[in-house]
Amino acid sequence: MAEHSLEIIDVNGDNVVETGFFCCMSKRESEGYRQKFEWLKGRFAEGLKIKMIARGGRGFIEYIPGEYAWRAIHAPGYMVVHCLWVVGKAKGHGCGTALLDLCTAEAKQRGKCGVAVVTAHHRIGLPETGFFLRQGFKVVDAAPPGLELVALKFGQAPDPKFLGHWNQKLERLGRGLSVVTTAQCPYTCSLVEHLAELAKSRRIPLKAVRLETAEQVRNQAPSAYGTADIAADGRVLAHLDYCMTGDRLARLMNS
Repeated sequence: MAEHSLEIIDVNGDNVVETGFFCCMSKRESEGYRQKFEWLKGRFAEGLKIKMIARGGRGFIEYIPGEYAWRAIHAPGYMVVHCLWVVGKAKGHGCGTALLDLCTAEAKQRGKCGVAVVTAHHRIGLPETGFFLRQGFKVVDAAPPGLELVALKFGQAPDPKFLGHWNQKLERLGRGLSVVTTAQCPYTCSLVEHLAELAKSRRIPLKAVRLETAEQVRNQAPSAYGTADIAADGRVLAHLDYCMTGDRLARLMNS
């Protein structure tokens, strides 16, 4: 699979009904898909872009100007990648690089300071740090639990940074098990449902918190990722962990 064989389309407000947005494509009637679709209506007007592989691979990238990013970061003047996902046999054939190159080129064209991403090492649901380091990005900040902020800078602009105050944000959730989500990821609806079933089976009370704006993510999310955080008793246990089991949840809470 060669990079030149890729056909990549621009998903926007005019064609998203027809094209979808890659995630949950086979479940367009699901609540997660509906909420993400409604969320996108406002984000396209803010400059959000989705580039999706239509032929030659399977994957997409979603990015937005830093002023509107749904991550707990301070990144004015940067383009912020929310998601970069390549799946199946398309992995290892340059699809991720091709998608990221489109984002980088647009950021330069629009006079941005650079491109920034919240990443982690081998964490379900989060962009992989190693991939971005191989593309020339540098780690510019770190935050618990094991999150990194990587950036590709075009000049001498200040580094983007995490907003911090994680302990205070966790304290606001109170004791017990909480799941904090946004509509930025359509899989968070099923995550909450699954976690509620697990918690009920273990007789663990669960508090579900939905953040409705980028400002709420910056001010209230218990981790820099923000779009899906599972927390308990002052700690973030996991993020978009759709493979969570009852035994794993119990181990995380007791560790």
